Amino acid sequence: MDDYDIFSNEIEFTNSFYKNTLNKYVKEIPSTPSGPNYESGRKLYAEECLAENKEVDCAFYLSESVSASLRTLAVYRDEQMRAAADRSQKVMSYIEPIPDDVIDPKPKSKSEKLLLNFLSTEADSSAEILKKFKIDDNIPYYKKYMRFSNENNAESFLNILKELPKEWTIIQLTAPYNPNENLKPFSEYRTEISSIYLTMLKNDYLDLNNVGPLTVHVPANVIKEGEKPLFTELYSLLEDNYKTIDNAQFLNNKRLVHNYWSKREDIDLRMKSVINVMDKEWLGGWTSLVTGKLQDSKLRDKVVKIVDSAIDYWGCMNLTIKQKNLLYNLIDSCHSLQSQQIKSCIRRILSEHGNPDDIRKVIHKVDCENCEKEFKFSSELCLKCLSRCFEKIHHFSLVDGIKAFSQVATQVKESDEWAALKKAKRWPVILIIDEMLDTFPWEMLPILHHQPVCRMENIHFTYALYKIHEKSFVDGYFITTANVGRYIINPEKNLDRMEKRMTSFVQYWCSNWTGHVGVPPSPEDFLRHLSESDVFLYCGHGDGCQMAGSGPGVEGAAVRGVALLSGCGSVRLARPPGRAPPTAAHHHLHVATSPMVVGMLWEVTDLEIDKVVSTLVSLYVPSDAPTPWPSVGKSAWSCGRLEPVVEHKCQFEPERDLLRAVARSRSASSFTMIASSMVARGLPIRITED
Repeated sequence: MDDYDIFSNEIEFTNSFYKNTLNKYVKEIPSTPSGPNYESGRKLYAEECLAENKEVDCAFYLSESVSASLRTLAVYRDEQMRAAADRSQKVMSYIEPIPDDVIDPKPKSKSEKLLLNFLSTEADSSAEILKKFKIDDNIPYYKKYMRFSNENNAESFLNILKELPKEWTIIQLTAPYNPNENLKPFSEYRTEISSIYLTMLKNDYLDLNNVGPLTVHVPANVIKEGEKPLFTELYSLLEDNYKTIDNAQFLNNKRLVHNYWSKREDIDLRMKSVINVMDKEWLGGWTSLVTGKLQDSKLRDKVVKIVDSAIDYWGCMNLTIKQKNLLYNLIDSCHSLQSQQIKSCIRRILSEHGNPDDIRKVIHKVDCENCEKEFKFSSELCLKCLSRCFEKIHHFSLVDGIKAFSQVATQVKESDEWAALKKAKRWPVILIIDEMLDTFPWEMLPILHHQPVCRMENIHFTYALYKIHEKSFVDGYFITTANVGRYIINPEKNLDRMEKRMTSFVQYWCSNWTGHVGVPPSPEDFLRHLSESDVFLYCGHGDGCQMAGSGPGVEGAAVRGVALLSGCGSVRLARPPGRAPPTAAHHHLHVATSPMVVGMLWEVTDLEIDKVVSTLVSLYVPSDAPTPWPSVGKSAWSCGRLEPVVEHKCQFEPERDLLRAVARSRSASSFTMIASSMVARGLPIRITED
């Protein structure tokens, strides 16, 4: 422990010293808890806080419950780097001179006096010697918050949210605690998710009203007889997708080829169905909470005004701040929702998200054989009880309340004066997704189709990467260039057609880029490519990070640009056996300070993903090519030849916002499985051409 010196066991210290040391040990000693156990405990804390209407504490504990093991990796890596820079750092941190005022002044034995005399005479000279070994404990706050210490508290959590760019909307999706995580293998309990917690950490209307984070508990969709539960169906179709693509190498006759394409089409339809269920039957109106902030603040103020006017007209003076903010968000995005979704969401907002203490005061006046008077969450009560409680609190019926705000939504959806809201530009959305929910294609929700959306592991890494690159941020975007590009294409030399396609594309669109084609780079070259490039492109199997070699791996690079990894499952969370935490390439790249990693969630086919990746790069990276990429003839692309004849003329609009470019490039493939596989993990990033 850092407070003790090498003579700690030989000296009697004062009581105050013991007390201070104990407090420091309990509160400040760095700890590295078991990630899965830590996450489970924080989820239980969060649920209790939500039941007690402690919204900030609930959001804080939920923020602590995601990707905890990755924080341990980052802390360990940082300590390794500090020790590598100064090998005496760890030893010297344990050797400090002892001040006189912490030693007990009571009479000592002869031997004790000799020891104390030695300490008092040698202390000054020891201090002079140790000055040159002085350890700098003033590490940046973002590193302190990454650790598991007393720095992690609700107050610090709120301060961090205020420091992050005002343009961002940050939403966290968290799976509830499941005790079977300790009893069953992951392949079994991963389908046992009955609900999620949707937390707005930063949101336009929260910031406007100076309100802290808010959390909504969203139940899972109710399945019909004969249907697979949503989670079961998702993992089933991903397994079928893997088997279908893996067996493609054995296709040697027309019948097998026909069966292959038939299975691909069936899998694609099943993924479309999963996305439809996510949107229509699971999240429903709650998708309104994941939209970005309006760039036009006048539109936002207009939404607030129309909702507040309805509240005043109906005399809903007992609506809570949470209910108002949920209504603001719902009306803000109602043009993307169906009427039934809006009404269902309004009903839940009015009946289940009010002050539970108000409901407890009147619930005893309601007769119901099915509901307990002592409830934990309002949602535990039946609709009949909730309706009667609402009427006693607000003095008008729940049906009238739903009707009132439905009329507001209809006016916003259909009135010409609100037409601008439908096409209004929005600032980026950052999704922090629980490891249990990460496989879902959240970006494919219709309400997010054309919005800039990215994923981050947790608020700790979001804050850390932002602070590391803070000087490069303007209006919520990491501002960079695309002057330096590096690529590695087909290093294993077993994807010949992909090599020809992507090599011809890079030579045409990014002629000044350099890299390796058909051969693996040395570990030194791989790390140099990562470190020096504004855009790093990898086209091959997996994520390619194994080419960094042993030792620190990709964490040994100082990544400053975008890493685009087009291999199968290149940013998929891989779970080792047992209850070990999942890992992925983007974890290590984020530890290496990479601001953005774009990759694939599952298996993809090379032709389709080549279309998507080439479209993405052509949208994002400026080029001197004579013809826009969509208009280039590609009839012989798989042979490595691009035709000078223009296939078709089209209006080509480049997109320097990477997240918008990712959203647009998904349409380059007609397969939903390919389009939904690509996700951006990192912070919003944009190229400046000045």
